[in-house]
Amino acid sequence: PGLCEGFNFDVGHSHVFQGPPKSQFGYRVLQWGGNGDKWLLVGAPWDGNGQGDIYKCGVGLQNSSCAKANLGTERGGCEWGREMDLTHCCVLMSPPKACAPLWSQECGTSMFSSGRCVQLNEEFQLVGTIAPTAQRCSTYMDIILVLDGSNSIYPWEEVQTFLGNILGRFFIGPGQTQVGVLQYGEQLVQEWALGQHPTAQHLLEAARNLTRQEGRETRTAMAIRQACTESFSPAQGGRPGATRLLLVVTDGESHDGDELPAALAECDRRNVTRYAIAVLGHYLRRQQDPEDFIREIKFIASDPDEKYFFNVTDEAALNDIVDALGDRIFSLEGAGLRLGSREGAFELEMSQIGFSTHHLEDGILLGMVGAYDWEGSVLEESQRGRIVPPREAFQEEFPLELKNHAAYLGYSVSSLQLPGGQRLLVAGAPRFQHKGKVVLFQLDPAGTVTVAQALMGEQIGSYFGSEVLALDLEGDGDSDLLLVAAPTYLGDQSRETGRVYVYHVGQDRLSPAGSLHPEPRLQDSRFGSALGAVPNLSQDGLTGAVVGAPLEDEHRGALYVFHVAPGTLLPQCKQ
Repeated sequence: PGLCEGFNFDVGHSHVFQGPPKSQFGYRVLQWGGNGDKWLLVGAPWDGNGQGDIYKCGVGLQNSSCAKANLGTERGGCEWGREMDLTHCCVLMSPPKACAPLWSQECGTSMFSSGRCVQLNEEFQLVGTIAPTAQRCSTYMDIILVLDGSNSIYPWEEVQTFLGNILGRFFIGPGQTQVGVLQYGEQLVQEWALGQHPTAQHLLEAARNLTRQEGRETRTAMAIRQACTESFSPAQGGRPGATRLLLVVTDGESHDGDELPAALAECDRRNVTRYAIAVLGHYLRRQQDPEDFIREIKFIASDPDEKYFFNVTDEAALNDIVDALGDRIFSLEGAGLRLGSREGAFELEMSQIGFSTHHLEDGILLGMVGAYDWEGSVLEESQRGRIVPPREAFQEEFPLELKNHAAYLGYSVSSLQLPGGQRLLVAGAPRFQHKGKVVLFQLDPAGTVTVAQALMGEQIGSYFGSEVLALDLEGDGDSDLLLVAAPTYLGDQSRETGRVYVYHVGQDRLSPAGSLHPEPRLQDSRFGSALGAVPNLSQDGLTGAVVGAPLEDEHRGALYVFHVAPGTLLPQCKQ
């Protein structure tokens, strides 16, 4: 009789799906079924010129093909395509969700990669957006320019040039800055309201066409009161939550100066920050002392004067302060970006949420590798609400004196169910002290972290903790093993063979239980780059494991299958 060798996966009759060249089709895959149909969801992060997309591939029919989701186009009102860079889409999870950790929002001259995930239905339509770390831009500003158009302003063309130049310094657009202009002399004219010109091009064209209203009087108090009480109102395009900023440009003392205190009090009640510019041309041309005028304009400006007050010799000199004025305005708004944080430190602006995901019994655990200056963190979205640990939550495991170490906590996430009923969250930090660390912890609704145990890598550069996998071998609901990968672990002759560590789950702690082994060949392998659980692998009700090795066989890649032994996994692969 001949000999035969058993197998779990029939590689001789595989069904191969192919995507567009250079799209990295297969970056992530997810099995998905419903109504008797079976599908394979496939991520292609470089599809569509790097925008990224996912494909839905039918399983079971020999001639079935893959349908593109077209997530890079505007659908369902979620503005996924218009707002986001889908590069590194898609991290996939069930029920169907797709995450793009590099989803970015443009704020002024900065680009913040906070990340975003979306919920899909069976028709691949977007039914919800998960962007818990997306933050309002610091340039979310409503600005009213109050321009003196009285007879004494001369030449008007210089004021137009200044207006065009300062508008060019603002970041105009939805979610950022919008500008309105009010011109005054004896009368008030709202030249245009907030948001009336939604693009920089439209604003600059309006500035070029602005004519002087003229008038014998300069009623500055009336103009300021009108701007603060009416021009920022929703009826005039004002937005709730936008920073309100008033910019007053005038060349003479007001004829209603006794009304200034009341007008400025209205501005203060509405949280309007005021910049004021005194144009001295009229006084210098007549050789008059501008001291009282300067005192009034300083009174109009918010405190301190050195930040909010400007004076120029004449109308032409307005253009000499454009850069300084723009820098001060942007500095004001930038200060609000990290309110309450360490100076110069990032909070969640670069969190890249969704870099890793894990389905909890009542929600989702999301990794945030870029949070807190790339120290990393996690976020739980569950029936308990949205829980974000503060920066100091993991301070004992990641001391502040190791600042800028970029541990990448949240590079991988999972959870363990201990035999006693306690649940522990798991997060990998593969760059911690260059050796890597895995933290097992509890997270309460207030964001307080209680660390139960920390596992340390043993080799520099091994990326220990880049992948983690909890295994319930017998299907009883309790976790039996935790697998921790170190895919760039160096073996003989400095080959990137990779290693997968096995930890046995006890009543309250984990203990080392050896490691899994790839084939003993001298080659680069990166064994452990992907880990997966396979329920009922050998039709015995037990859960086995598969381990990916993408560099094996000269980058062709390999998948290793590991069977269950009593309470653990056999260290040698079965297929």
